[in-house]
Amino acid sequence: MGKRLQTAGLIGLIIILLTGAIGVLNYTSDSTDKKEILTVQDVAKTLQEAGLTLVPDRHENPAGYKMGQAVPCIYQVKEFDGTLFLYHFASIGERNTAYNQWEEANRKNTGGSLSNVFTPNWQYQLAFAAKNTILVIGLPQFPDVESAQRITPHILNLGKAVFYNLNEGEQVVYQGEGQYWKGKVIIHYYNHFWTDDKGVNRYDGWNREQPLLAFKGDPETIHGDFSYQFLTPTGGMGGTSSDGFDARQFTERDSVFNYGSTVLSLRGAIGGMGGYFPQKNSVYTLTVKWNTNQETFNLMAVE
Repeated sequence: MGKRLQTAGLIGLIIILLTGAIGVLNYTSDSTDKKEILTVQDVAKTLQEAGLTLVPDRHENPAGYKMGQAVPCIYQVKEFDGTLFLYHFASIGERNTAYNQWEEANRKNTGGSLSNVFTPNWQYQLAFAAKNTILVIGLPQFPDVESAQRITPHILNLGKAVFYNLNEGEQVVYQGEGQYWKGKVIIHYYNHFWTDDKGVNRYDGWNREQPLLAFKGDPETIHGDFSYQFLTPTGGMGGTSSDGFDARQFTERDSVFNYGSTVLSLRGAIGGMGGYFPQKNSVYTLTVKWNTNQETFNLMAVE
C-alpha cells in the first residue's frame, strides 16, 4: 500500500474527468423509495439500471481488501474495464468509524504522502460514499486519451447514479448578471439523518459548489490583477490572479467530482459536516474586479 502513484498519463485522464467534455450518456434519475440503509443488492441494481454490466470477480481475494471488518463484494465492470469494490456497513456511523480508522492506519504506513493508500494494483481510483456503503472503482493502468474518452461517459453515469439514486442528492442553481459579467453557482449536495444504536440522532452530508463566470466582452482584454468573490450571509468563496481572467477555469463542466467522487486515493471519500440546506430566498452577491473596474450584482436561485 506504500507504493507512490505513478503520474505519467494521469493528467490527461484527470482533465477529461474534470471537464466531462467528451460526450455523455443520457441519464435519468429514478424515483426509487428512500432508504436509510442500503443493501449490496440495492447498489448493484442501481448501477445495472444505469447501464453498467457487473460481473462477479473470481480472481481477487476479498479478504485482502478489508476495511475494518467489512469484506468487499468485487465486480468487474465491462463498460470501462475496471473493478468495483463494494463495501457494506450496518450503518453510516459504522462506515465512518471503519473508514477513519482504516485511513489513519494507511496514512501512517505511507508517511502521510500522497500515495495509493487503497492498493498498488490499481493505479487510478475513484471512491464514492453512498449512505452505509463505500464504492471504489479501480483501473489497472492509466488509460490513454482514446480509452479515457471511451470510459468517461460510463464513469460519469455511475457517479450520477450514486448521487441521485443512492444518496438522493439534489442540485440548486443561482445565477445573475450585471453590465459586464454573468455569474452562476451550481451546488450539488445531499444530507442524511439517521439514529444510531444508542438512539442518538446523527447527521452526514456533502456538497460541492461550482462557481462560474463569463465576461460579456473579450476576455483577452483583461490583464494583470483580477479577482472575484461570491458572498452569502453565511460564507463565501473567491479568488485572485495577477495574470488576468482565464475563462476556461470558470466554464461549466459536468464532471464526476460534482457527484461526490474523490480521485487518486480514498482520502476524503466519506461525507462529513459539509452538508447544505438551500433556502429559496438565498442570495449570492458577486463582486468582480478587473483592470481598473469593479462590478457587483446579485445571483438568485432559479427553478
